[in-house]
Amino acid sequence: MKILFLQKRILFPVDAGWKIRTLNVLKHLAAWHEITYLCNVQQADRPYLEQMRELGMRLETVPWRETPRSSPRFYWDLAQSLLSQDPFTAWKDHDPALRRRAEQLLEEGDYDLVICDFVQMARNAMGLPSRASLLFQHNVEAQIYERHARNASGWLKRRFMGLQWKKMRRFESEAGKDFDAVVAVSDADREHFANEYGWAHAHTIDTAVDTHYFHPNGNAEESNRVLFLGSLDWLPNEDGVRFFIEKIWPAVRQRRPHASFQIVGRNPSRNVQRFASAPGVELIGTVPDVRPYLASAAVVVVPLLVGGGTRIKIFEAMAMRKAVVSTSLGAEGLPVRSGEHLVLCDDANAFAESVVSLLENDNHRHAIAENAVQMVRQKYGAETVARQFESICQEAIRG
Repeated sequence: MKILFLQKRILFPVDAGWKIRTLNVLKHLAAWHEITYLCNVQQADRPYLEQMRELGMRLETVPWRETPRSSPRFYWDLAQSLLSQDPFTAWKDHDPALRRRAEQLLEEGDYDLVICDFVQMARNAMGLPSRASLLFQHNVEAQIYERHARNASGWLKRRFMGLQWKKMRRFESEAGKDFDAVVAVSDADREHFANEYGWAHAHTIDTAVDTHYFHPNGNAEESNRVLFLGSLDWLPNEDGVRFFIEKIWPAVRQRRPHASFQIVGRNPSRNVQRFASAPGVELIGTVPDVRPYLASAAVVVVPLLVGGGTRIKIFEAMAMRKAVVSTSLGAEGLPVRSGEHLVLCDDANAFAESVVSLLENDNHRHAIAENAVQMVRQKYGAETVARQFESICQEAIRG
């Protein structure tokens, strides 16, 4: 197959869940097929461009500058987007120059398939003159806004998220119908697309983890260390960290006064930085390699109240033989059983009790971690999932 793959950004540094998911697919797909990766780039991206080319893909880039969050221009853009029928993320990710370059590439080359990564990019891909097209959906985007609208603090924020939810629901529903196939990352997401949007052309791939990269390294874990790992400029993660520190962590510290909580992830927001002053909390922030932090943790927590898709970070922790405590929503879409592969708790007190129990009981903690690593190794390697994705691509072309 000859594929034109559209994304807003490059995949390096690998510091976000969506980058990991896309990379786990593309690094194998590029070995099997001819791929052109078309994206926007900023000046800060240029040191990583050679890493993109080393994946074996042709890289095409269009210059772009992202407006920093919390800047006056960001809020001006936010206000302007209110006049658009599209949600803010789709409005800001649309780039006429990127779309023109896609049209030129399709005129110059005999491509079999156009892949659009994320529905927010759909305006750049819809209606392109291609033999077949596919939308890679990492989440049900409207569902994330709906959950924000329910859980947000403050009337204004709830009102804004509610408006974005309605816009995204309409946009997502209509955009998906423009593609010949849609790839969902869980059966729950695929069923949502079918039931809410009437999509009969959505297919599911499993969540993949690079088990060659993430594996137990033999380093001893710190018996009192708890870890949160995730992008800290993503609002669901920010809300999850706040929930854990305010509602769960005090009860853990009461029982385990020497317990420490490390927060690891890119670009900590101002709110996350404020949480770092809590007793026993250590904000690490952006790191070049998350594996040493996973290796030293006794328990990994995923206290999410809002989100969508599936949480790759859970499988990465499991691949390194770590015990995980998560909310049900935090592990949404993953084929895991509470008490066997991890522990699921939605009540703050029960969550704290589970963390303490795992810290105190080495045998129980290690048994859950061993069940988890065996499941991930056997079923969810990256190449297996890339073959699932490849099959859907081929079906879209045949259709």
